[in-house]
Amino acid sequence: MTAWVVGALAWLALVSADALATERPALPAKPPGSEQDPDAVAYYHFMLGYQHEVNNAAVEAEAEYLKALARDPNSVAIHLRLATLYHARGAHDKAQAHAEAALARDATNLQALQMLASVAVAEGRTERAIESYERIVALWPQEAQAYFSMGMLLSGLKRYDEAEQTIRRGIAVSQTTAPTGYLYLGHVLVEQKAWDRAVQAYRDALAVNPAYEPAYVGMAATLEAKGDTAQAITVLRKVLQEVNKGNREARQRLVRLLLTQKAYEPALALLREAVQESPDDVEAQLRIGLIYGEQKDYVKAVEQMRLVLALRPQELRVRDHLAYLYEEMKDFDKAIAEYRTIIQADERYSDAHLHLAYLLYRLKRNDEALPHLQKVIALNPKMTEAYLLLGLTLLQASRQEEAVAVFREGLQRNPDSADLHFNLGTAYDKMGRFGELVHEMEEAIRLDPKHADALNYLGYTYAERDMRLEDAVALIQRALAVKPQNGYYLDSLAWAYYKMGRFQEALEEMKQAVAVVPDDPVFLEHLGEIYLTQNLRGEAREAWLRSLELDPTNHKLVERFKAKGFGDPATEERVRKSQQRLSHKAL
Repeated sequence: MTAWVVGALAWLALVSADALATERPALPAKPPGSEQDPDAVAYYHFMLGYQHEVNNAAVEAEAEYLKALARDPNSVAIHLRLATLYHARGAHDKAQAHAEAALARDATNLQALQMLASVAVAEGRTERAIESYERIVALWPQEAQAYFSMGMLLSGLKRYDEAEQTIRRGIAVSQTTAPTGYLYLGHVLVEQKAWDRAVQAYRDALAVNPAYEPAYVGMAATLEAKGDTAQAITVLRKVLQEVNKGNREARQRLVRLLLTQKAYEPALALLREAVQESPDDVEAQLRIGLIYGEQKDYVKAVEQMRLVLALRPQELRVRDHLAYLYEEMKDFDKAIAEYRTIIQADERYSDAHLHLAYLLYRLKRNDEALPHLQKVIALNPKMTEAYLLLGLTLLQASRQEEAVAVFREGLQRNPDSADLHFNLGTAYDKMGRFGELVHEMEEAIRLDPKHADALNYLGYTYAERDMRLEDAVALIQRALAVKPQNGYYLDSLAWAYYKMGRFQEALEEMKQAVAVVPDDPVFLEHLGEIYLTQNLRGEAREAWLRSLELDPTNHKLVERFKAKGFGDPATEERVRKSQQRLSHKAL
């Protein structure tokens, strides 16, 4: 049973229960009891119970109704009120007992039959609920809602043909509720992914009532699910322009669809209308800020988030967004301050711990990041991302053994995580444990055959060690099939070709890698090596100089530069300037 149907069944239970709960007690023309022997005391307690019920004092109402029932055990009205009270508090067995008692005294009582159906729905006894609705329509053939409710239950059981027929019977018996019936029919057809027929059902509802807003919204949702976003947008615009400018659901859906199309300005216009109508509409205010963020107008986005916080100072998720905006602005101190404010307000707000830890990790403030990640794991022991980031932070701090332990702990909780296997493999690589590195990469690939990073890492590892070079090429090509324009994978393939002596292919791939990632010193070092195989000494010297300009600390390349007769790179002005910049940074 899909999530939508489960929700619909719950809604049906509430509708039926609400119909009974909100209806005023059926006050008899005479006191409860027989026509021949009215019982004034029973009537007195019944009225007291009714008064308590109106005042939402359910316990007191129950006590009075029970006193009335003791005086008049045959009163259908009292049994129905007790059934309603018990159903509302979830005491379904008692609700059912009183509904059945009412039916024993009045076999065609519609409220009692509806109560039995509602109890069955609430308890998940779908077949029993259907039987109750069948009994209702047999006795009350004009009761359209019973057909609709039964149809939805049949749909939940995937008995779609029966569901459709039942709902159409309901539409036929009551033209006054026909728009509602077509809405139910549309839902059933959506459940089957019969998009065109569902759209037609919503059109049929609008033919009966052109101003029936739920049909427009249902049609738009169906068109969206079908993939016809443009038409869905047209329908929602029609609702807001011609039917009801203030329809919040239509506006929210339209804003969301416009954002998927990156139509930021029309979305902003709608949100500003919402704010103009309701200045305290926090959701609209928040979306405005998020759109500014998408547009990378971070100053406006920050101003908007602060406006939202002025309306709702306790909205921690807004502070979380604000902190992220400060990160994007590279105002890291303010971002850290906002994350810490969230944590001070609620130390169990795991997202703030995780986001703060990630920022501290990026800033290489590893010791500060670690306790936040440990807190996230304590709060969410199965969160894969927390183990990954904690392990990476430990690796960055050169605490490889601890990182391995963390990745392994994560795998105990999430044994099918390809990412955890991959990162465990990289940890083993840093420790020189080659066999375990290969095992973990193979596990990652087994769990996710399209794990491009694992495919590339293992392929490059083989190429670096001049082993299994055919396998290396095949692995890297598989990675490139997933991410064709990844410069690092192209570099790996070029290097594997180089190790195999396929120099021309290596040069072609390496040029493409450098075109994609032009400022990676390792790529340029590889490019120089490959140029040398083609005796292109001038090109090789230039590639190595560019590599040393980016990383003047590569002493191995400096020596190789000299050994190839290219001179002393330290005498080159651009390399010298790069060394000076590096020295200033160190100071």
